[in-house]
Amino acid sequence: MTTLTKAVRRETCRTSDGHRPIIVTLEPGDIISFRLKGCRAVVKTTLGACYALAVRASLSERRTKRD
Repeated sequence: MTTLTKAVRRETCRTSDGHRPIIVTLEPGDIISFRLKGCRAVVKTTLGACYALAVRASLSERRTKRD
């Protein structure tokens, strides 16, 4: 596996509110940032926080399917 030493930026093919693609950036230091294309506002969080959110969403989805 390659270690992340410089920022990697990608544009999503899906759109968010306002019909703009989302720009996702993986940054060294385990940071992930999101912004809408054409906007300057950036939202940053840690990869650990994203992973925890994904686990909670998965567990919630399993619970709703089970009930």
